[in-house]
Amino acid sequence: MSAISANEGMRRAVYELCDAFDRVDRPGTGRVTDMVRSSLNDTIRLAVVGRVKAGKSTLVNALVGRVVAPTSAVECTKVTTHYTFGGPERGEVVLRNGQRLPFDLHNGCLPDTLPAPTEHIAHAIVYLQSEMLRDMTLIDTPGLATTTTEHAEATRREILGHEGAQAADALVYVFRDMPLRDDLEFLHEWGSITNTAGDDAARAIGVLSHADTFGGTPWGNTDPIELARQRAETFSSQHGANLGTVVAIAGNMAQAARTGLVREDDASSLAQLADADDLDLELRGGEPDTAIMPGIYNREVQRLVELIGEYGLRHGRHPAQQGARALSDWLEQASGIEQLRRALAVRYVGRYSYVKTRRALEQLERLAWSNGAPPPLRNLVAEARLRRELHPLNELDALERLAAVEPDHPLVGMLDRQLAGRNDAEKLAMPPSSTALQLRDRALKWSVEARRAAVVEPYPERQNAYQVLDRSFTNLALRLNG
Repeated sequence: MSAISANEGMRRAVYELCDAFDRVDRPGTGRVTDMVRSSLNDTIRLAVVGRVKAGKSTLVNALVGRVVAPTSAVECTKVTTHYTFGGPERGEVVLRNGQRLPFDLHNGCLPDTLPAPTEHIAHAIVYLQSEMLRDMTLIDTPGLATTTTEHAEATRREILGHEGAQAADALVYVFRDMPLRDDLEFLHEWGSITNTAGDDAARAIGVLSHADTFGGTPWGNTDPIELARQRAETFSSQHGANLGTVVAIAGNMAQAARTGLVREDDASSLAQLADADDLDLELRGGEPDTAIMPGIYNREVQRLVELIGEYGLRHGRHPAQQGARALSDWLEQASGIEQLRRALAVRYVGRYSYVKTRRALEQLERLAWSNGAPPPLRNLVAEARLRRELHPLNELDALERLAAVEPDHPLVGMLDRQLAGRNDAEKLAMPPSSTALQLRDRALKWSVEARRAAVVEPYPERQNAYQVLDRSFTNLALRLNG
């Protein structure tokens, strides 16, 4: 079974539960069931958060694949901005009193002036025809630890829900070198608003955003991107209670590659520097008209540095000899943006169907147990929770409970594989060419092993994980048995 068909099975089960509720008491249940049905069409809302100048907007541009968010060395993001899929491409501001005012984009970007004073704006919405945004809404936020207090407070209001429901389902927390005190304080505050054990870590990814300059200059003997990746792993283990994982990214390189900023002229200029001595490039003079190579002047080199950084200047010269496409491919691969995209796809986008199904079921359960609700509603929820299609919710719950106390336990990886696996072979860690009989035999074997382990396991979180996996593998085997 594919992940798509599993998601559709969960969706159908919730729709059928809503229909059953309405047959019992449509006047009393209709408002909630209609809201639940609508919520199943929602995409995940990812907030990009971090200190001022951390590289948040650059990362948003790289993920969207277009230069849509303003970037500069000052506090350029004044309001929280939701980038979402839609057409025609346009923008609107949502005022704090609920009023909405439309505005036109400037070259596909936020304009310098919005149709209302910043202090009156709750957030802006930008509708774009970007394929990346079909699966998610990206929320770019004002910087924390900012010199402009109201901008940082706007982030807290919007993301932490100080004025109502929180705007984000999950965080991409961006830091430049290492998490500082106010970074950890925000993450702790984010964790305090979650309701499920381990959910704060499951809903936060860290991004070390300036990997190409990590540890100093890119002209030394140590590769700063490799050093940043090693440090990201250390950060992930040190701050596992707040961050599910940490990914090292060279943000400017990713933005240049993913947004089409690299042109053939750029690749040609860079390629002409292929034989230049590294030391000459590193110590190049500051005069714009100084020639670095015949026909290549310092102003051109500086423009390339502004585009792809010193690391790109040093290591991108040989890929550039094959043209702009080859240079962009190298920049994308070296920047680490693809690792982040995969992490988002697996941890957030791929898992969001389970999260929103769980929320929907919880809403229906609260309705069933509310004062005056007809007693049959409670039985309907209890029966729905036993449906095979909704078993992934038990896997998600078991994963979060165990990850909260033992994030490195092998059972965490096994539960994660059940949720992230795109097909039965991936769920069972078997080759794609495996036959249905081979998959069934593996599922039966693992089911028996999980059942035996659950009997002797003294720790409740592990015991629960084994029991859930027993049912996971049993369901797989039954389905494969035809």
